[in-house]
Amino acid sequence: MVVPALLPQAAGLSSGRLRRRLVAAAIAADEEFAERRRIEAQRRAEVRVRPTADGMSVLATEAPVAVAAAMWSAIDSAAQLARTAGDDRPIGVLRAEAHAAMVLRPDDPGHPAFTGHVTVLAPLGALRPGGTAAVDGDLGPAVDGSPVTAAHLRELLTQLDALGVRAPAGGSLTLALTDDDGALLATTSPGELARRATRGCPAHGADADCSCPLLGPPADVAGYHPSAAQNRFLRVRDRTCRHPGCAQPAGGTDADHGVPYDCGGRTGWDNLCCLCRTHHRLKTFARDWRFELRPDGTLRVTTPSGITRTTRPPGLRGTLEQRALLPPPPPPYEPPLF
Repeated sequence: MVVPALLPQAAGLSSGRLRRRLVAAAIAADEEFAERRRIEAQRRAEVRVRPTADGMSVLATEAPVAVAAAMWSAIDSAAQLARTAGDDRPIGVLRAEAHAAMVLRPDDPGHPAFTGHVTVLAPLGALRPGGTAAVDGDLGPAVDGSPVTAAHLRELLTQLDALGVRAPAGGSLTLALTDDDGALLATTSPGELARRATRGCPAHGADADCSCPLLGPPADVAGYHPSAAQNRFLRVRDRTCRHPGCAQPAGGTDADHGVPYDCGGRTGWDNLCCLCRTHHRLKTFARDWRFELRPDGTLRVTTPSGITRTTRPPGLRGTLEQRALLPPPPPPYEPPLF
């Protein structure tokens, strides 16, 4: 039942994306069975080591997704800190050293403390009774694109409390709210979420069950540099450098203006995307490259030879850009001639 439903789309998907969709479809088909498998898998958590070559070994930890994400965030943050301090060795070497330092010298006062940062993706459909999984998406349950209201916030807080979701010690917890198409609606923290839910709607009162949205994308800023809220939103939405084929984590990228700031481009979330420093410079200085950023975060890159590649924020359905209500893309940016 699961495989035939995905076969028509399979040819246009990468192996990794196809696997994620198959897993999502299998969970949707039998959630009770999927939950039993998850519990059994947690009992098999393990740390393994195997030699490779030239005096090297691989140390692999199999852990629950949230734990692994927090560990990776702490390791990568420490490596990026070393890079910022002037260590120009490959980032993989810095991550390996950071990981070893955390395991072997966790209480050494001569080394900085490491923390984890976790992001929880919360589709609004997960808050609805009987919500169903989106088989052709990557983010699970879906709903009909309703706004993030006070009622949604209260339901989300109840769900998080029931699940026991907490920020790691010394770290942070970010909640990313998405709509039925996987488009990011807002990013927030549990504390901010609780405050907004308690205050309720400023127009209709704290106890009103209205449809007024209380959360949304971050506001534009007047200057060139994005705000902290915009950077958080972009890194959660994009997750990596958005140039086709680049997997540089978003934490080490620049917030690039789709329409350059010097050419009248706004510093707004819908005119920004994550590009690593290499591809940021390529966009700015290379001749005959064209970058077109749509309001939904879809990026089209055209090479000097005329080949066009498109990337979308992870989890965003490809059908979204075909909607008639979607604003037309901005005119393509033509880099200056040097």
